[in-house]
Amino acid sequence: MYEIHPPALYIHERALATPERRARVERMLPHIHCEPETVDDARLNKISEAGEWLARGGWRTGQWNLAGDPVLVLNAFTWEPPEIVAERRRHLPALAMRMLDGAGAWTLRDGRRYAELYGTVCQDAWELHSAFGCLHRCDYCHIGGFANIMVNLEELVERLPGLLDANPWLQLYKYDNQTDTIAFEPEYGASRLMVEFFATRDREHLMLYTKSDNVDHLLDLEPRGQTIVSFTISSPTVAERIEHATPSTAQRLAAAAKAQGAGYVPRVRFSPIVPIEGWREELRALIEALLARVTPDVITIDLLGWMNPDHLDEILDTSLLDPRFLRGMRELFADGPPGPGYWPSVKHIFPHELRREAYEFVIDEVARRAPRPRVSLCNETTRMWEELGPRLGMTPEDYICGCGPTSVPGNALFSA
Repeated sequence: MYEIHPPALYIHERALATPERRARVERMLPHIHCEPETVDDARLNKISEAGEWLARGGWRTGQWNLAGDPVLVLNAFTWEPPEIVAERRRHLPALAMRMLDGAGAWTLRDGRRYAELYGTVCQDAWELHSAFGCLHRCDYCHIGGFANIMVNLEELVERLPGLLDANPWLQLYKYDNQTDTIAFEPEYGASRLMVEFFATRDREHLMLYTKSDNVDHLLDLEPRGQTIVSFTISSPTVAERIEHATPSTAQRLAAAAKAQGAGYVPRVRFSPIVPIEGWREELRALIEALLARVTPDVITIDLLGWMNPDHLDEILDTSLLDPRFLRGMRELFADGPPGPGYWPSVKHIFPHELRREAYEFVIDEVARRAPRPRVSLCNETTRMWEELGPRLGMTPEDYICGCGPTSVPGNALFSA
């Protein structure tokens, strides 16, 4: 587990309500260097209000100007019915986010509806959560102001068979894109519980989602081919200058190689590709280093986005960016948002032509080195899929990606 130095540590009283929960808290506390305060819902609501956590819910991490780790909350799921959750939120509205009120162990990504509304390509899936907030302080991320960590994980795993059995169409469960749980291991214990549970399932696969190199705790587990570890790997300048508290590029590559050697399916995201000056040279070297050590089943690519372009200077050091991309973005948004597919209706902030240039570069560099892995797009427009789909050997109706519901070993597209 990382050594954490939060400016404040709040432990919800329900996180101490059972011996199992208390034991998890006590395992983690030696690595959290801050005097804790025990709180109830009313007190946590006031803390959230004072920190403007709800009001700043759309902020990127770079806007929080964090000098170190975020405020930390140790919490627990309540498993209450929706009507009780709704009633609590009426009385304590500042808890109506990021599982602060004990709700939200899984959420539906309504990708098909999203595609219909905004002209992008995505797929439905249930996603698993047990925390919100991250220690890595990537400027562009949306989870930087505080961290809320649920400790009753055994109760979460006990409820998973019902979710999985009710959704036979879904073969891949992503855990957890609201945080980086691997940074809290092994004291947190989520990896062991999740990997061991999914090892008992033949149809469904787990996907751990990380930028961390803290993978040694995974090596003595037995995934039985049912766990994918998806590593977000960035070029050195991005890792050092924009993803401030992350392991280096080399450390992440080493971690991916370790996971592959221990029987996990390695998966890689260049996500987001930040178009820094010299991005081609750095991506070329990264792809060469990656494919020399790891054989990911798929590399998913997308470009920096999901933010208000007017705020970009608050979010990261724009002097690092390729002037062509910076100029293209500003020209594109000169008269306001350009329409569907672009922020705020969806994630894109750079013009189609520049995004395509970056994607084609990655596709070419991967193809020059190996017939595998497959390369796929993440939440891109139908126009981009029309232009690049033939090169990828996939269509918007039939594709694999980082977290699609059938993007699992055995899908024929992996060997097509």
